[in-house]
Amino acid sequence: MYAMTQAEIEEFLRTELASLTNRDASAINADTVLVGANRIVDSADLVVLLLSVEDFAKEKLGVEWDWTSDSAMSEARSVLRSVGSLARHLSELQPA
Repeated sequence: MYAMTQAEIEEFLRTELASLTNRDASAINADTVLVGANRIVDSADLVVLLLSVEDFAKEKLGVEWDWTSDSAMSEARSVLRSVGSLARHLSELQPA
């Protein structure tokens, strides 16, 4: 298993979000908000996304990811703030 780049992880996230929101993936970028004001998904779609990300992390990145932790769900410091912050976090979890 090779380490995926942050850009590859972002592409996965954009594709998943496009499917959930019926938007074009090109309209979704690293700054797209996932939690808080102006978010792209409602809470139900966020859960669906996070379940998909959990599977992706295990299958493609070789890591376990606990999206239910306090730090993940905290609006102020969450890795879920944006597509870019989530992709960066997932990229950093990969074994060196």
